Amino acid sequence: MASHDLNTTVRECVSCRRCYDSVVQFCEDCFVELISIEFIPRVIGGRYRLERVIARGGMGRVFAAVDLGEPREVAVKVLRASVMAEPLAQDRFRREAGFAAALHNPQVVAVYDYGVMPDASAFVVMELVGEPSLREEMKREGRLAPARAVAVLAGAAGALHAAHKAGLVHRDLKPESIALLQPSDGQPPGVKLLGFSFARVASGQLFIPGTTARLQARGYLPRTPTYLSPEQFRGEEVDLRADVYSLGVIAYEALAGKPPFAAQRVGDFGFKLLNETAQPLRALNPKVSPLLEAVIARALEKDPAGRQQNAAEFKRELLGAAQVG
Repeated sequence: MASHDLNTTVRECVSCRRCYDSVVQFCEDCFVELISIEFIPRVIGGRYRLERVIARGGMGRVFAAVDLGEPREVAVKVLRASVMAEPLAQDRFRREAGFAAALHNPQVVAVYDYGVMPDASAFVVMELVGEPSLREEMKREGRLAPARAVAVLAGAAGALHAAHKAGLVHRDLKPESIALLQPSDGQPPGVKLLGFSFARVASGQLFIPGTTARLQARGYLPRTPTYLSPEQFRGEEVDLRADVYSLGVIAYEALAGKPPFAAQRVGDFGFKLLNETAQPLRALNPKVSPLLEAVIARALEKDPAGRQQNAAEFKRELLGAAQVG
């Protein structure tokens, strides 16, 4: 490994998203000038060499990377220093990332490593999942068949319940968060849950209705608020029932071909989210059974107390509706 690998910052090709050391000026494939990325080192933690940008958002970027210690391909999420700036944020980040690293579930993306860098930015090293996402299938199919939608959402709910029990609230669920696994060795296709934010976790323990444990996570407003619960949109403290709401939005969109609420402006969207009732699902897709429509409508209740109280309950009701329907 060249000595500059550990010290140089990373540069990105805006065309192909490939990463280079800061000494390189042009992409060798696209021949376009590279841009610097916020002083992020090319090698994270002295071990993970960033190779390609695979996602970006308000809190940071996700890179495909090579683990120089194994070697193996991994995904590295780098969180902006500003995300870690609030009091106790680094301790909270370490706690949630530690919960994720301790969780070993084949339906939840594995976390291998995490840390905080000298400039206060943080990183999480995860399993690199190359499978297509639910978003891609929704784009291709338009509307999913009810049986297919139930199978995918039930799998996602089971994975989410495992994460909740481990102390994690996702807070950023969307169709891109659900990877669709291909069948192998005679096993049916499954799902893998990814996209955990690993940021803005409040002190305490996870709230699970029926227990005294509680972890409250203040909501944040991403660029696309489509999947936020009403309490997240209002900036209130949230618990795992916010994730149940997000699953309900994903289920509705998968079956209807569009989300329950949409608007060009965030303020208009917020008014609909907080004050309006979604159009009945069967009016958009008559193939949906009345019972399945009721299950999803319950997940979309404005008041968290009116929803399924955890992801396991949502999964049971989905599967029950599929059997009756």
